[in-house]
Amino acid sequence: MSKTLLPGLRIGYLIASPDLFPHLLKLKQSADLHTNRIGQWQALQWIGTEKYQQHLSELRGFYRERRDAFQSALETHFSDLADWSMPQGGLFFWLTLKQPLDTRTLLSEALANDVAFMPGEPFFPEPDKNLGHLRLNFSHIDPARLDEGLKRLAVVVRQAQIDKAA
Repeated sequence: MSKTLLPGLRIGYLIASPDLFPHLLKLKQSADLHTNRIGQWQALQWIGTEKYQQHLSELRGFYRERRDAFQSALETHFSDLADWSMPQGGLFFWLTLKQPLDTRTLLSEALANDVAFMPGEPFFPEPDKNLGHLRLNFSHIDPARLDEGLKRLAVVVRQAQIDKAA
């Protein structure tokens, strides 16, 4: 709900077998005492409405446009540098560099060039054995500006690969 209704509204649901449910309930209660009941009730009222379904449709269109523009810009600037798949959901592209390097070392240079990304290594249980991944968010950037950002990031990656080879 935090992505579709109200930022910060963190609620969820669970489907569990009757014998497992009481144990999961105790774990949940020990983790945070109580869930926001008013927020849950308000979300329930909103979820079933036609207006919410229309809102979801508008959001899907909004994010699809940004995702598709990002895909196009990636093809322009990263096709020789990385592989990726078009995300079917979520707000991120995951890139795997064709010439792996520790993407954590790229972050300061990227920021110096006014572009940001999330190094992929911290998402792995053994970061140092999984080099060369970038997580790129397509949801916040205006499609008119993303081409320049990906161009700058590609320059940073290319330079790091040249430096590594030298």
